[in-house]
Amino acid sequence: MRTRSFSIGLISIFLLLTSLFAFATEPAITHERVDRDGITEILVTTPLGNYVFSEDGGTLRSVLLTFAPYGSNIAELVAGTTTNSDTLARAYLASAEFPFEILGDESAYSYTLAEPVYTETGAILLEARGGEGGGTSIVKRFTIEPDALYTLTAEVEISGMAAGSEPLQMVVSNYTPKEKGRELTYLYDDEAGIAQLAQGSYFEFQGLGLMDDEVVFFLKPEPETLVAPFAELTDAGTRRFGVLLPGSGTYRFELYGGRRRFITMEAAELSTLDETGFFARLMVYVIKFLNWLYLKTGNFGWSIILFTILMRILLFPLMRKQYHSMARIQQIQPRLKRIQERYKDNREEMQRKTLEVYKKEKVNPMSGCFPMAVQLPIIVIIWRALLYAAELIHLSPGFLWIPDLSLHDPYFILVVVTTLVMLLQQYFMSPMTTGDAAGPQKYMGYFFPLLMAFLLWRFPAGLWLYYLLTTAAQVGQQAFVNWEMARAGGGTVAVNEEDFIDVDEPESPDGESA
Repeated sequence: MRTRSFSIGLISIFLLLTSLFAFATEPAITHERVDRDGITEILVTTPLGNYVFSEDGGTLRSVLLTFAPYGSNIAELVAGTTTNSDTLARAYLASAEFPFEILGDESAYSYTLAEPVYTETGAILLEARGGEGGGTSIVKRFTIEPDALYTLTAEVEISGMAAGSEPLQMVVSNYTPKEKGRELTYLYDDEAGIAQLAQGSYFEFQGLGLMDDEVVFFLKPEPETLVAPFAELTDAGTRRFGVLLPGSGTYRFELYGGRRRFITMEAAELSTLDETGFFARLMVYVIKFLNWLYLKTGNFGWSIILFTILMRILLFPLMRKQYHSMARIQQIQPRLKRIQERYKDNREEMQRKTLEVYKKEKVNPMSGCFPMAVQLPIIVIIWRALLYAAELIHLSPGFLWIPDLSLHDPYFILVVVTTLVMLLQQYFMSPMTTGDAAGPQKYMGYFFPLLMAFLLWRFPAGLWLYYLLTTAAQVGQQAFVNWEMARAGGGTVAVNEEDFIDVDEPESPDGESA
């Protein structure tokens, strides 16, 4: 009864808190215009990172991933740019060529950056206008949406280019080929590879860029933009790559510069670059379901709550079987202990007598293992899914006192509350050990919650929220099973002499028990 009251009270308090303290924030984009050695730059800050656009060549000088979820670090993606992760100060390599730089036979193009404008959706639009070399003019337009997952769109408009002129080269990057882990990857006809194909050997060129195990920097032309890739070594020993712009016209691209995660790359229609295995695919489905719940509720906190409730309902038949098995084994412990004491010098007879008790009481000591074996991979998938949904959670409104469920609880309230609930669960649900089991072993169940809090205190708050709800649900479900068994007359199986005449004690010659 006290466990059931405890569980109901805990859930009631939690739901009351969610209604009182839930709040919403919207992702926003800001910009700052700065002067760098006489050259104008515009720094654009987004929820996931920031970008630096320069009037020097109308180029993108920096893509810095400032949002660093659990297990990752701040990362600069533009080759030739070095960024201090503490001060965010940039240094550019003198010989570097930056994304969206246009190379041709004409003299160097000169650009001016117009003041950025914002749309009704909160997106920012930047325009770099210039280029009078050889009578050719070039306008570059960049758009970044506040909820974009590591993507920006670019439009390059070329006019006045003489007929029959050599194609212009638009640089994507100029990098060192020997740089560890980074590999130039092409996408043709929905197939990724590291080899540049000859024109005529493919139907559609769909982009190129650098990839490693952590990040991706990839330019994808829009379907109506017909361009060809190029890659060449420079005199400095670096490798320049990009796309050829054959003449006057408007060319549209999407640049993905972000973490190598299937869910964000799928949103950019680049999932082909990061094929997933079976278990990773299950994780993706969990993330999509969580995001669907978020779209219905408007908050990832409620999404996690509903998801946890649904999972506990689905898993309850398995857990009920496990709880019943554990309780039944606990009930026959006095008989098993008596056997162990009686046959401690005869292990073979001890095993035989133990199996007789299991058979007589219709208890399978392994029956509780199967539900746990089924549940464990599900729990792992859910935890990994919440970790890899960090960007989606980061862009969602805050929850309770926590502004961002993808980062750790700023006050560690969830860590403390979850640890206390786990300790209370151990106190309410586990029978106190006695006899030989007394001593340090008696308190081992209390050690794990404290160890978990110590090791995982900086885990994302969303994970702690999920684990708090799961633990509270387990308390309630265990309380229900205990009530169910008590109502059915379950209790400790009595140790009586009649049982132990057959099980434990030999008979005397006159037919009476010894």
